[in-house]
Amino acid sequence: MFLKETQLVKEAKKSRYLFNVFLTLLFALIFLFVGQMLAALISGALRFSELLTSPINKMLLRLILGFLPITLLIFAFVKFIEKRNVSSMGFYKNGFVRKYFKGFMVGVAAFSSVVLLLAVTGHIKLVEVFNADKIIIFLMILPGWMIQGATEEILARGWLMNVLGAKYNVTVGLILSSLFFGVLHGGNPNVSYVAIINLVITGIFFGLYVIKTEDLWGACGIHAAWNAFQGNFFGFEVSGMDTGVGSIMKLKSIGSDSFTGGAFGPEAGIACTIVIFLISIFLIYRIRKSYKKATV
Repeated sequence: MFLKETQLVKEAKKSRYLFNVFLTLLFALIFLFVGQMLAALISGALRFSELLTSPINKMLLRLILGFLPITLLIFAFVKFIEKRNVSSMGFYKNGFVRKYFKGFMVGVAAFSSVVLLLAVTGHIKLVEVFNADKIIIFLMILPGWMIQGATEEILARGWLMNVLGAKYNVTVGLILSSLFFGVLHGGNPNVSYVAIINLVITGIFFGLYVIKTEDLWGACGIHAAWNAFQGNFFGFEVSGMDTGVGSIMKLKSIGSDSFTGGAFGPEAGIACTIVIFLISIFLIYRIRKSYKKATV
């Protein structure tokens, strides 16, 4: 798979430093660990765990405080160490609301396709049809998923993929950042080999979307929608994690865990593999088609 150099990779090439793959991956891990340490220190200093008794507030705090420091660390590194604008990671102002919303709807459609495949193959049991009272919970938790999803996209796609793409090439950046994204979830509850493989393919899906759109807004929207609808709309575990605050609908997987994902959630199932693989193939087709148009 040959991928041409993107504008985001060209921007990354302007960095003051372009480290080799080992140092780049090490910095990515440092962003994660230091960011999480800062989150723990802030939470402990302000005693949030004692002040917040509502599961909704605790979940929202975990999503925001647990990920925002990581984003700020990456932004600081790009600004003061690499000496380039944060916007060069794919956060261009032009049409950002439209780009984010379009990506969000792609995320809704993508995960809904997984649910549809599970439904038509008889691997879903409907526990609760529609709980209107949980709509407000969904809307309250959504900003947390937006920050969480954006942080992982900033780390894996906005920074890691494009920096490695600048040092080596776009294909290397896509593959290594996707592997990093998959392994990143290796410590999640009930994780399996299929789950890791699916998360690697999901990373490729998100990365290809960034390559196709030449921005990061859309991928942030996809990621937020994917997690929010998975956990707080349909009621599944999100990468093995139970949100613990309820969902608008409640679906339960039945039958083969290898197809449904079992306790990890649909991301560990073959149904998800089929959907994200087909989406990735479609994106490769669209990218390659755009190359042909550019040469005409």
